[in-house]
Amino acid sequence: MPEILPDVLFYVSLAVAGAGWLALILFPRRTWANFWFAGLVTPALLGILYTAVMLVFWYQPPVADPLNFFSLGGLARLFANRGMLLAAWVDLLVMPLIVGAWMTRRAAQARIPYLYLFVCLVLTLVLPGTGFVVFVVVVGIGGRWKEVARSEGIPPVDSVQVEARPRSLAY
Repeated sequence: MPEILPDVLFYVSLAVAGAGWLALILFPRRTWANFWFAGLVTPALLGILYTAVMLVFWYQPPVADPLNFFSLGGLARLFANRGMLLAAWVDLLVMPLIVGAWMTRRAAQARIPYLYLFVCLVLTLVLPGTGFVVFVVVVGIGGRWKEVARSEGIPPVDSVQVEARPRSLAY
């Protein structure tokens, strides 16, 4: 069974992430989809799977070494372990989904048309870095970064924050 476990978990992780992406694409403006399901629950489940796979397969041959993360050759040796390869795959499913959920919430707050968001989500699903860059460009061209910053709780750059302090009579 341990030999086929990575193959089984590969498809399980793909199905779980797929459900998160479907929720984002089909119901982007619904809080249950973009925050709870795709932004929190699905990434948490995949994160638990990632942690479990790392714990189970770290010491399976070829044994993983933390130094393998610091060179391309080391990564090739690390991913010769099918369990570690699966862990990397799960990580590649989690992070773009978190970014996609964030983009979906920010697009709603900045009133980005669904068609543009759809293109960004599909690109983020297939080519995560490219999808994020396209989202950055779409928001920038629309001049909506102030709305995104405001929704993130970041004060506008052109405003001055003055701290209100009570004046003391005694210096």
